[in-house]
Amino acid sequence: MDHTAATAQTLDLHRLELRYAELRVPDSAAITRLARSIAVNGQLVPCIAVAGEGHSAILLDGYRRVAALRQLGKDTAEVECWDGDPVQGLLGVLARTRSRAFVPIEEALLLRELLSIGALSQHDIARRCGRDVSWVSRRLQLVTALSDGLLTAVRQGKVSTWAAVRILAPLARANSAHAEQLLERLHRTPLTTRQLATWFDQYQGASR
Repeated sequence: MDHTAATAQTLDLHRLELRYAELRVPDSAAITRLARSIAVNGQLVPCIAVAGEGHSAILLDGYRRVAALRQLGKDTAEVECWDGDPVQGLLGVLARTRSRAFVPIEEALLLRELLSIGALSQHDIARRCGRDVSWVSRRLQLVTALSDGLLTAVRQGKVSTWAAVRILAPLARANSAHAEQLLERLHRTPLTTRQLATWFDQYQGASR
């Protein structure tokens, strides 16, 4: 579906249904930076939504923008309202992720959502969002390897997306119990990216 003709309109924030908020990873620092930019320059990039029930609109992309606008005390947002249903909209958003600030875990969660609600195969999704099947498969492996507890920790910002993708996902595929133990340790004693990388190198060396 071609969304290039969609034009932005001003919508009240209370009309936006944040149905897919849990598919985005929170980043308070990024939201604060975005709020500063909006305060100076206004909202330069519109959010993306499809029509919901009544006068509501289901927000597909722009969760950080909405959070930044609320941080500034705003009550409206500029929104591109796309034709079609949420499945078509999510496919369109995924097709644009090369130019948008999605991290791999977020793409993986969007793909899993599409598989659960859209009755689509991985081949269908790949074709309709302009990707190859191997990309879809690799992204889905990120979330299938992680337990619900690990995914919740990522969504809540307790574990970085880097740690989830580079450390916890491969560790969980190799030994899920060790991944859960590492998560418990990170809750008690957070480690820097460098410390985590060093730990994982040593872990892999000891496992050989």
